[in-house]
Amino acid sequence: MKKISFLIKFICFNLVLFVILSGLDFVMRNKELEGAQDNFAKWKPEHADIVFVGSSHQFCSVDTELLFYKYGIESYMLSTSAQTVPMSYYAAKEAIELASPDAICFEVSYVANDIRTLEGMDHCFFDGFPNCRARYEALADLIEPEDRIYFLLPLGLFHSRWKELTEADFEGFPVTERGTYRKYDLYTNSDIPVLDESETAPIPEEMERYLDMMVDLCEEEGVRLILYTAPFNGLYPGDEGCTEDLYQRQRIFNQVGVYAAERGVEYYNLFHAIDELGIDNEADWADSQHFNVNGQFKMTDYLAENILIRR
Repeated sequence: MKKISFLIKFICFNLVLFVILSGLDFVMRNKELEGAQDNFAKWKPEHADIVFVGSSHQFCSVDTELLFYKYGIESYMLSTSAQTVPMSYYAAKEAIELASPDAICFEVSYVANDIRTLEGMDHCFFDGFPNCRARYEALADLIEPEDRIYFLLPLGLFHSRWKELTEADFEGFPVTERGTYRKYDLYTNSDIPVLDESETAPIPEEMERYLDMMVDLCEEEGVRLILYTAPFNGLYPGDEGCTEDLYQRQRIFNQVGVYAAERGVEYYNLFHAIDELGIDNEADWADSQHFNVNGQFKMTDYLAENILIRR
């Protein structure tokens, strides 16, 4: 009898401890740009039309609530800040595993960055990642063995944040139930310099490998894959070095068009559709590289009416 009583107490103690640690983990996490993964675990549509993956260029370009209420498209924004191509591949894999969407839409601007993860931003992707096969495959592939404990038990990284806690830390993340993140800042941008589509540069080899993996995954699962590039300006418009960096990125984006044609995949380079988008440099930007809510609505309308809805 004593053994049974001890076992019950042991189980109850560990359950309470688990609840407390889970709650602390939630409170201690930085909520400025996170939350897409957390809400994705709760997203249970009757039918999933599209899941969006990619970096901040993606989540600043599409409003999934607008897609639902204006166009009847049930979609989710599974994009996180600095989500690299390898991360986006695993986000696509997660989406297919958990939601079985008709389509994956990948904003490819990070294809020009030859990195697997960006230190300091990788927790935005992993900390709320639901428990599924894709999560553990991503950890095994992208995180060094000695660092994985901090992603499996992330509370250890945030032990000092108690000094910085505010009321917002107890409330939740700044994304909607479909993962939309809106920026309300206002920035006056300069005209974006655009190269001719004929100017190309090779896609970084490792990034192309993960792009291949995403194409193969969608083909195997019978999921429509949509690739596109959202337009943006240099980090410091007018600076010669930033302009050349932007041109080099555009060369790679143009090469994605060649790649997509070879693989038989849809690709839309919206650097070459700026006039059609109707972007207002004085009203539609949060900074030189990201749309605010005004530009986000315009991008969402354009994508829905010209790309996402099949005619």
